Amino acid sequence: MPPMRSKSAVGLSRYSCHRYEIIMGTNKSPDKSDKVYRSTVHASTMLQNLNVLRQNSKFCDVEIVAGETVIKAHRSVLSASSPYFKAMFSTGLVEAERDRIEIHYVDPKVLTAIIDFIYSGEMALCQENVQDMIVAGDMLELKEVVHGCTEFLKNELHITNAVGIYRFAEDHNCIDLAKTASTFIENHYPLVAFEEEFCELPKELLCKFLDSELLKVDSEYQVFQSVMRWINYDVPSRKCYVFELLSHIRLPLISVSLLDQSITEASDASLKVALRSVRKDLVSKKGNLVPLLAYPRLCAKKTIFVIGGSKREMVSTWTRSLECTYDTVERFDCYTSKWYTGVNPMEIGRILPGVAALNGKIYVVGGEHECQILADGEAYDPLTNTWTKVASMVVPRCEFGLCAVEGDLFALGGWVGDDIGGSIERYDTVQDKWHLEGSLPEPRFSMGVVSYEGLIYIVGGCTHSRRHVQDLLRLDPATGECVSLAPMLEPRSQIGVAVLDGYLYVVGGINKDHDVLRSVERYSFEQNKWSQVGLLKVGRASPAVAAAGGYLYVLGGDQTHEVNFYRAQVTIASVERYDPAMNAWEDSAPLPESRSEAAAIVL
Repeated sequence: MPPMRSKSAVGLSRYSCHRYEIIMGTNKSPDKSDKVYRSTVHASTMLQNLNVLRQNSKFCDVEIVAGETVIKAHRSVLSASSPYFKAMFSTGLVEAERDRIEIHYVDPKVLTAIIDFIYSGEMALCQENVQDMIVAGDMLELKEVVHGCTEFLKNELHITNAVGIYRFAEDHNCIDLAKTASTFIENHYPLVAFEEEFCELPKELLCKFLDSELLKVDSEYQVFQSVMRWINYDVPSRKCYVFELLSHIRLPLISVSLLDQSITEASDASLKVALRSVRKDLVSKKGNLVPLLAYPRLCAKKTIFVIGGSKREMVSTWTRSLECTYDTVERFDCYTSKWYTGVNPMEIGRILPGVAALNGKIYVVGGEHECQILADGEAYDPLTNTWTKVASMVVPRCEFGLCAVEGDLFALGGWVGDDIGGSIERYDTVQDKWHLEGSLPEPRFSMGVVSYEGLIYIVGGCTHSRRHVQDLLRLDPATGECVSLAPMLEPRSQIGVAVLDGYLYVVGGINKDHDVLRSVERYSFEQNKWSQVGLLKVGRASPAVAAAGGYLYVLGGDQTHEVNFYRAQVTIASVERYDPAMNAWEDSAPLPESRSEAAAIVL
């Protein structure tokens, strides 16, 4: 440091100290402007000291009263924090002259918490006080209180309370909270519509949601069901709205068989008559009661992506060629029933990969490529038509289960090279990292895995002790608890699975006799019971299965080809669609190329 030269302090009091001339280094900037120092703790320290003064009744010049509660405070501090108090104390109002001011319509505990927040910047929020806090904060024009309460309610959004939070936000003009709650309802509409809060919606708000293009539904029938549930909640007073409400439903997208089912289930005679009138108008194509032309909602799940897989076709009796592993993706529009090109391929072909949809993207991980079991993954963004790399799993695996639960991906079991795997991994999308999260009760591969209402269901497959199993397991990823449920009617592996309208469907596969199956069975989540449904037109092993538009689609798969004692599995291109109301399968537009061991996902 440069030397300091002493200067005399002539004329200074005895409290003065010697001043020194500081010679700045010659290598410093010639800028002689003052430098500003800012303390990072001064403001908070001063606020803490002011709070201590208040708690000790020092220099307090006003008392704020709510009920029997009296809170001493400083006018200047209250005015600096709240435009409400500033106006009260500085614009000539009668309160400016009073030492005691009563605040009406605010609970004493809430007012105490708010004054504490003014002096500390902290407040304790819970379900019991947050609504009163946000109302009082708005009245007292404390933006930070309103913001804190709003963020708390956003984080508390759930299918059981989303409607209530939305109505509260609307009533109190909390625009940001109302928008967030509305988006939550649209994103989880089928589940929210089953809650009692939904049935208590005013008709006007119900119509607002029915008009939304952003309802994320599997089919328009789910929207129709929500309307019928709302009417049946109070039939005497609501049945008069049936035609008005159904005008907001895109009825041409709903099968007549499902309307017939609703007519049969209707308990009120006048409601039956109304629904029959709508059905007749729809079938006759008159368009007097319902529009004849309708398009799926913008966010309705209507596109099936078929990803990866393999192709094996017979050229002649003794020659099998045309074998390949697909890196391509086929896209099927359920509304037009047409296949479209244009989806960019993956970076690498994959047989039996794990595929799941999360946050509007399609994640594809693992699988097999040229006899190598893969651990890496990639994610497809349909908005940009691009693939990006994601972190590799801890364990390479194929023929495993992948599903999305509560914002995370879970990978379960599978074939891990030279053995059957039983480990479970969880993928954190924020950290882009996989973590081992326990294991299955028994290693398993070639099974079906789905998620439903926050739980994971594992059905069928192969284990060390059994080549084809029929059991069904339910895994709670939050606790790691795994319980056995009612077993399938027939043991099978290499199956296709999907969830539709509260049922888990298991399609095709191979049994213990190595027969390729036409049989299909479904499991009721509510009743814990299996039942047979209509047979496939052709048997399929390792098919891709997806639920969309109220139907179940089975796409491609393997069939056994046997000529002159030569038996081989060959891929097929045919697609079938199952109508639950008719309990029957019908042909749909076939795949552009035969494909098996692929995955199907709906967006």
